Amino acid sequence: MKFFFAKIFLLFIFIGFSNASENIRFININYIINNSEVGKNLNKIIESKSKKITSELGDLGKKIENKKDKIISQKNILKKEEYEKLLKSYDEEVKKYNDIRKKKNEDFNKFRINSQKKILETLNPIITAFLKKESVQILLQKEQILFGDKKLDITQEILKVFNDKHKKIKFD
Repeated sequence: MKFFFAKIFLLFIFIGFSNASENIRFININYIINNSEVGKNLNKIIESKSKKITSELGDLGKKIENKKDKIISQKNILKKEEYEKLLKSYDEEVKKYNDIRKKKNEDFNKFRINSQKKILETLNPIITAFLKKESVQILLQKEQILFGDKKLDITQEILKVFNDKHKKIKFD
């Protein structure tokens, strides 16, 4: 008896979905973010910032490593107090380096997230207008769909409209 009711329940669900299928679309937001003119510009900015941070941290790391090597080479030459003083100074520099690295990584991640959020905020009215114009009732994220008719994918249409309306966005 339970099996019978489960079949009837699923039948009604599928009938409901089949009637509403014309009002369902899906979109790949990540594709739009990465392949729009604005998104490509953001990716270049992110890449250059990442290289700059890596270079700066690499230079600082090399200086600290050189200082460590110098201290180790002087271990047998220096008095115990002087050696411990140098070790303490080295430990402080390592701590500062780790703090700088953490801060730079946090700032970089915050910039990346806020920039992508800014793109999404700019993209949102375009998607909303499209949904109203086309009378779309449900919009799904493409990554969550296993199978779907390519006719229901509106990613390229939204990308074209987004590129036409927004060539550049200023990222802080």
